[in-house]
Parts: sequence; structure tokens; C-alpha cells
Amino acid sequence: MQFVLEHRQTGDTQVLGGWGYVWGALLGPVYLLIKGFLGLALVMIPISVLVFAVGGTMIVLMALASPSFEVTTIVGILLAVLVFAVHGYLTVQLLRTGYMRRGYREGYY
Repeated sequence: MQFVLEHRQTGDTQVLGGWGYVWGALLGPVYLLIKGFLGLALVMIPISVLVFAVGGTMIVLMALASPSFEVTTIVGILLAVLVFAVHGYLTVQLLRTGYMRRGYREGYY
């Protein structure tokens, strides 16, 4: 999913998507801080902790319940990918909210 945001007064355009999801997944609060949203970066810290705590707990519980090493490995990798995908999605949604608060509106690409 890609978002194109245009500033109402300056005409500046921000495109959120693609690499934004990757950087959001990997860096979370740091990515928001780099983009200039200190307050949202602070909001993202507990969200990141929660996402990774829930994801890590799911991986551990699945590993304890599964008798097969192969199944544990495959499902563990899939769960880790899912956790990072959720983290990236939430980061981009917060970034989108931040831009909208600064006067950007969704445009069409």
C-alpha cells in the first residue's frame, strides 16, 4: 500500500510505501525520528516493545508446543516476518498521521 501526501500550501509531496515499510519494520521509532517526528517516535517505542514482545512470545510458545524441529524453524521464520511486517505497517501509519497533522492531505498517484 502506498500513500501520496501533498502539502496544502507548499505543494510538497511525500510518498510513503515500499522502502518506508522496510525502514519502518527495521528501525521503527528511529525511522520516525529521522523523518522529524520526535513525539511520534516516543509513541512508537511502547508500540514496538509490545509488537516484539507478543511476537517473541508467540515464537517461544510455538517452539515449546511443536515436536518437530523443521516445523518450528519454518513457522518461527514466518512469525518473525509477520512481526516485522506489522511493525513496518504501524510505523508507516504513524508517519502518515504525522504528515496529515502537519497539513498534508492524501493525493492521487
